[in-house]
Amino acid sequence: MSPQASKPTLASDAGVPHIQAVEKVETAKVATKAATPADGQHDYRVYKPTGTARTFAGRETIFYSQGDQAMYGVIDRYLRSINWIQLISWRNDTDAAQQYQYSYTTGLTITQGSEVTNGFNLGASYKGMSIGIDHSTRTFKSTETTTTQTTTITVNVPPRSVVYFYQKRFDFEDNITFINDAWGSEWNIGPWGGYSPLTTKITSVQIMAEEYYTKSQALPEGPGSVTVDSVAAASKASITRKRENVTQRAKDKLDSMGL
Repeated sequence: MSPQASKPTLASDAGVPHIQAVEKVETAKVATKAATPADGQHDYRVYKPTGTARTFAGRETIFYSQGDQAMYGVIDRYLRSINWIQLISWRNDTDAAQQYQYSYTTGLTITQGSEVTNGFNLGASYKGMSIGIDHSTRTFKSTETTTTQTTTITVNVPPRSVVYFYQKRFDFEDNITFINDAWGSEWNIGPWGGYSPLTTKITSVQIMAEEYYTKSQALPEGPGSVTVDSVAAASKASITRKRENVTQRAKDKLDSMGL
């Protein structure tokens, strides 16, 4: 950073080098129950990715003061499962077809670690994210990530039959470490009293997607499996400081995020 503003006081911690593991990034192989593009993952209620399934890696700015200091969240995001969530079913015991209207809603929910939003907008980092699943690309819309959208559909139920309504849900996990940019260097933030493991916030995120599915029979649990393209891990700083030796502003932010 350029030396334009008064800098925080340098604590007596030279830090230790951070060695980032070198990974071979590859697409996982299809398992026995893997869904194919033809069936669109409609055989089971739950699909688990094979392999690493790291779908996103990058930085989000927590604060930035030019010439003074900055703080970043470093995200490694993993797809944990794809689920068909049964929301309702209709039984038609008559000899005539019947119609029903039903409304479903898309949107993102942080089910674990929501305190991270005191640092940055985690949901916004999902907007526009594209992931590779079973040799196709899925891109998440603003109405699935930063806002919500309610859609009303008409469902036809044939005579003497049952129709089940499912909405697709993506489950993710974010492993977030932190970098403090101060004293002319970027520092990974270690734990209290040490350098490893890095201070980490783990969040769980569910996205109720726009895809829905109707079927005349209930889906079995499974799980099936899907191939997911993995990206390289997010880059960390080259050196780590003890948590007590980063700037006070960075320590306060970690506190506000429940760390």
